[in-house]
Amino acid sequence: MRPIARLVVLPLALVSCALARAQAPDAAKPALPVREVTVFKDGHAYLLREQPLASGTDGRVVLDELPVPVLGTFWPFATDGARLVHAKAGREEVASEVDALDLRQLIEANVGKRARLRDAHGDDQTGILRGVPKREQHGGGATFVLLEGEHGVRAVPLEGLRWIEVEGELARKVTERRSRERLELRVDGGGADAKVGVVYVQQGLRWIPSYKLDIDGAGAARVQLEAALQNDLIDLVDATVHLVVGVPTFEFKDLVDPISLQAELARVAAQMELGQNFSNRLSNSLMTQTAGFLPPESADSDASEVAGGEAAEDLFVFTIKRITLRKGERMVLPLREFTLSYKDVYTLDVPLSPPMELRSQLQNERVMELARALASPKALHVLRLKNDSDVPLTTAPALVLSKGRILAQGRMHYASVGAETDLTINPAIDVFVKVDESEVERISDAERWNKESYGRIELAGSVELRNGKSVPIELEVRRRVLGMADTIGQGGERRQLDLVALWGESRATSWWSWWNWPYWWFHFNGFGEFRWNVKLSGGAATRLECGWHYFWR
Repeated sequence: MRPIARLVVLPLALVSCALARAQAPDAAKPALPVREVTVFKDGHAYLLREQPLASGTDGRVVLDELPVPVLGTFWPFATDGARLVHAKAGREEVASEVDALDLRQLIEANVGKRARLRDAHGDDQTGILRGVPKREQHGGGATFVLLEGEHGVRAVPLEGLRWIEVEGELARKVTERRSRERLELRVDGGGADAKVGVVYVQQGLRWIPSYKLDIDGAGAARVQLEAALQNDLIDLVDATVHLVVGVPTFEFKDLVDPISLQAELARVAAQMELGQNFSNRLSNSLMTQTAGFLPPESADSDASEVAGGEAAEDLFVFTIKRITLRKGERMVLPLREFTLSYKDVYTLDVPLSPPMELRSQLQNERVMELARALASPKALHVLRLKNDSDVPLTTAPALVLSKGRILAQGRMHYASVGAETDLTINPAIDVFVKVDESEVERISDAERWNKESYGRIELAGSVELRNGKSVPIELEVRRRVLGMADTIGQGGERRQLDLVALWGESRATSWWSWWNWPYWWFHFNGFGEFRWNVKLSGGAATRLECGWHYFWR
C-alpha cells in the first residue's frame, strides 16, 4: 500500500501557519549600499549609494528595487577609470520556488498525484489532481479544482473543503511568477579601485530637531540639541549621515523622475512645459545644499559619532558617522550642548480690530467671536536668546526648565550665529492689561473724492498695565490700527505700515475676510502701528495713550 500524506485544511481564507514559519535563506548583501545620506527636515534626503566594481560581473550592477527620485536628481556614476555606459530601469518576470500557503497552492504543487478530498458535508471524492484553472491574461484562478476519476473529470469547489489526502510524498513548494522592477548599471573598463554608484534625492527620511533649555534665572541657559531620525526610505548600515539646518530648494519636488517607472507621475513630468510654475528652474542650488561626498569611514565601533558641523552655502550641516538604522526604525541622537545668554522680556500685542461701522453689520455669532478675539489680551513671557554658540539655532520644539523644573514648551525660531531670537514660554498671569478705544469726534464732509463725500472719524485708545510681580519687568507693547496714526504718548513711536504688512496681518486675523472691503478704503486709510518699551517696577502701573483716524463714506 502506498503511503498517504494527509493535510487537514481549515476554511480556505486561513493560511497554514506552520508553512508560513518556514525559515527563509539568509538575504544576500544588497547592491549599492548607502554610504552617505544628507537629510533635510522636510523629509527629503540626498543619498549616495556606491560599491566597488567587482571582477567577474561583466560590468553589470543590478538593483532589485527602484528608487523614486525627485525629477532631475538621479545621477549614476563610475570612478577611477571606469566609464558609465548607461543606467536602465525595467521590469522582468521572475520565477521562484515558494512555500505553498493555502489549499489552492498545495493542489498546484501536487498536480498529477492521486488524492482524496473531503468537503464540509463529510463526503469524500477521490481522483488525480489536474490543477486549478487560471486566466493567464488577467492572473488569478478559478474557485474549483479539477479532479479526474473513473468516470471523467469533475470540478470540485474549493470553498468548504476540510482536508486533502495525497498519495506518496506531499510536495510543499510551488513555482510563483511575479513582475519585478530592476535597475541595471553598465560600466566599461576601470581598475582595481573602480567604483560604481548613484546619487539622487528622494522623500522618506527626515530629521526632527528638539531643544531643551535649563535657565538659571541669572541670564544663562544651558541648551541641549537632539535629533530624531525617522527612516521610512531605505536601510542604513554604518552610513555617514549629514543633518541639514536650513531650508532646501527643490524646484521639482512634486515630480518623480522617469527612471522610477512611476508611469502616471512620469507622464505628467514629461508633458509639463518647463516654464510653467517654476520661477527658478534647473538652478545650481541643488548641489550646494549637500555636504559633498566624504569617504566612508571604517566601522570599528557600533556607536554612532557626531563628527561636528560645518557651513555649506546658506545651510549648516551636522555630520554623524557610523549610523545603522533600518527602514521603519526611529533613532534619537544628542547633537550639541552649549550655553546661551538670555534676558526675560514681556511682550503685549493688542489685537487689530475692524472699524465700528463694520462691526454693526455682523450677525450675533460673529459678534461673539469678534468679542472673544478682542478681549483683553495677555502679556507673554519671552526668553530673548542671544546665539553665542558656533552653530545656528533652527526652528524646533523647545522644552524650557528652570533649575531642573519644567516651565513650558515653546517654539525655537531660526537664529544665525550672533543673532537674537525670542522664545515664548507662558502668559504672564501677574501682568494685568486693560485696553480701551473710544470715538473722539466725527467730522462730516471732511474729504471729497470722485464727486463723493467722506467723513473723518477720530479715535483715542489706551493700554493700562500693572506689574503684579515683586520684581521689575521690561514690557514691549505693540498696537496696530486700521487708519492713520496721529499721536502717541509716554515716549512711544508711531509709524504707517505698507499694504504688504497689512496683508500679512490680515491673514492672521479671522475677521478680515468677513467683509468685502470698499474700493475707496485704501485711497484714504492706511495701517498704523504704535510701539512702547516700558519698564515697570514691582507693583507699578502705567497708561499708554495713542490717537488715530480713518475716513468712511
